[in-house]
Amino acid sequence: MKLTLDRNELWRGLNTVLDAVASKPAQPVLSNVLLEAEDGHLTLSATNLDISIRTRVVASVETPGRVTIPAKTLAGIVREWPDADLSLALEDGRVVLSGRLGASSGEGRYSLAATPPDEFPEMPDSLEGLTLRFGDGSGLDGALLRTMIEKTSFAVSRDETRPVLNGVLWRIEPELMVMVATDGSRLAEFRKTWDSGQAVIQGSAEIILPPQACAELAKLLEDPDNLTQAILGESQVLFQIGDTQLLSRLIEGPYVDYEQVVPRDNDKRMTIPVDQLLPAVRRVSILSSSYTHQIRLQLKESTVELTASSQELGGEAREVIPSDYNSDEIEVAYNSHYMMEILRKLSSEEVILDLRDSVTAAVVRPADQLEGEESYYLLMPMRPSA
Repeated sequence: MKLTLDRNELWRGLNTVLDAVASKPAQPVLSNVLLEAEDGHLTLSATNLDISIRTRVVASVETPGRVTIPAKTLAGIVREWPDADLSLALEDGRVVLSGRLGASSGEGRYSLAATPPDEFPEMPDSLEGLTLRFGDGSGLDGALLRTMIEKTSFAVSRDETRPVLNGVLWRIEPELMVMVATDGSRLAEFRKTWDSGQAVIQGSAEIILPPQACAELAKLLEDPDNLTQAILGESQVLFQIGDTQLLSRLIEGPYVDYEQVVPRDNDKRMTIPVDQLLPAVRRVSILSSSYTHQIRLQLKESTVELTASSQELGGEAREVIPSDYNSDEIEVAYNSHYMMEILRKLSSEEVILDLRDSVTAAVVRPADQLEGEESYYLLMPMRPSA
């Protein structure tokens, strides 16, 4: 194998696949990156067996070949390499990186132990399953998918005793696409509907995306127009984003029947600007318990009073801010961290809170939503502390 390429191209490829390199590999080869040189490009692949990422960069290939080398060591060298071309060559079982060090007269030469690629896991080019096409006026686009992930994935559970809650439910029907995440204390749902008769998707599917796949997908969708295809298989999902492919294992379902916990008769509504409520919650929470992060909200006519107290600090906080509220007086307590996370996701000037009593989940939603899009959040109350 022998090739020459621009340092920035090589770094872009490495930076794309690095997150898929196993930090504690079950097999030594999983700490490597697979390099495949052929036909004017270099393909880089990495996997931790849960997710795999493969991408392609432009290169001048003199001798095609395949090899694996330690990914993080290679990344460390390339990260520090000046902005200049460099050469990669396989010599006597070692990969040699060499080249001029930018505009200076210096030269660099580094060699790394290479491993034959035979033991590196194969990444399929395609899957059997429901295929979604993005862009080209299909009604599906990468920006929508990125938004759905950003609005929901933060609410996944970290409790490994309930694996299905560790991921994001992605449900797809011909005229509907839904994402849901919950950890039992909060729930996030985002749904997109299309006009009746506009079958955007040819088929139905329901899968559970792991959080690492969601994080990587959001990162790769920095330019959402690059997303062209997703294939939802029985146990894996494959995304095509420009010259990059992301393959992820799925979490085995079924997902919990979350709709049973969504309250339908919350009869008290408060509407308030986000830029008033969020800073108030943030300030008051400074004096909340470091264990519970609890703040209390007392809703009265046209105002909401926020309070918190901390036995550890021996302090108390209280703020009263105006709100649009005309129902019976009610006091509720919430985890301030969870509440702030939800408020930051709204993308609306005002937030609507629908409540019933101090033990029923609040339904939180943005006051303004785009046509065909609906998002809401459930926030479970806490028992008010003394």
